[in-house]
Amino acid sequence: MKKIRIGVASFEHMHAKSYTRQASLMENVELVGIYDGDEYRGTEMASLFHTTYYSSYDDLLDAGLDGVIICTNNRDHAPFVVKAAARKVNILVEKPFAVNLEDAEAMLSACKENGVRIMNAFPLRFNPNIIEAKKEIDEGKIGNILCITGINHGKIPSGWFLDRTLSGGGGIMDHTVHLADLIRWFSASEYKNVYCEGGCLLHDKGIDDTGLVMAEMENGVFATIDCSWAHHANYPIWPQVDMEIIGTKGVLEVKAFAQVNHYVDEAQGKIEDISWDEGGDEGLVREFVDVCATGREPLASGLDGARALEVTDGAYRSLASHEKEEVRHVRA
Repeated sequence: MKKIRIGVASFEHMHAKSYTRQASLMENVELVGIYDGDEYRGTEMASLFHTTYYSSYDDLLDAGLDGVIICTNNRDHAPFVVKAAARKVNILVEKPFAVNLEDAEAMLSACKENGVRIMNAFPLRFNPNIIEAKKEIDEGKIGNILCITGINHGKIPSGWFLDRTLSGGGGIMDHTVHLADLIRWFSASEYKNVYCEGGCLLHDKGIDDTGLVMAEMENGVFATIDCSWAHHANYPIWPQVDMEIIGTKGVLEVKAFAQVNHYVDEAQGKIEDISWDEGGDEGLVREFVDVCATGREPLASGLDGARALEVTDGAYRSLASHEKEEVRHVRA
């Protein structure tokens, strides 16, 4: 069996460890190496996954890769993607796709010009609860969709996530895109306009930690996204992605991360969370590996990532104007 040669670029993002673990467990994958600008972190991760540490991203790309998983800070997605595309290396890039629409267009253009495939890291498309919801919607069980409400809550991250120059924004940037993608996927329509209110209301970190995005699709579906970093430190799970999809024949309620047991030992002050791996990371990485092997279009493409970013772009413009803003579309 021909092995697909995969590299990982940066462990700045917390999800890099999970993606790398999934890739390392696949029999048809050779984990060629890891690049990280932080030498200590990079060598630590290379040791953990029994692979080679590269101090140069160029050297990793030149190591004969079929694909690279990019988990840098958000700002660096664009230059890392463009450089990989120029080497004819397929790409899985962490979400959000980019920090602005101009970068997104440059990334899509570079991949198109060089004939490589690019995926955005939307593991919820591979979450079993979400897959079942998509199936029921496509089978017409709830009729035509009228509106969708969504919640993506989590604990506030740290480090570069709170530096707008590296992240591109706070909770609205971080937590809008997953639901924006699912709403577009479920409704089979593009976004028309967006209204957003939010701000730095919970954590006093100088960046938006709370947001409520309201959107209208081109086919008339209305949607809301609560994208706040609202969970306290002892909340039983990190992510919470809940959706209510209202149709002409019924209502579908989806809880992507519902399976968790929360154990508290008051005597010892101990909190233990026992959860099932329902996130979708395995399916996401397996999809990327298959895309590298076959060259087919991925389920969660770079264009899908750019379309979700369009909602974030409109949300921040609306946050500034306090008006409904038309969604600007990237050139595909």
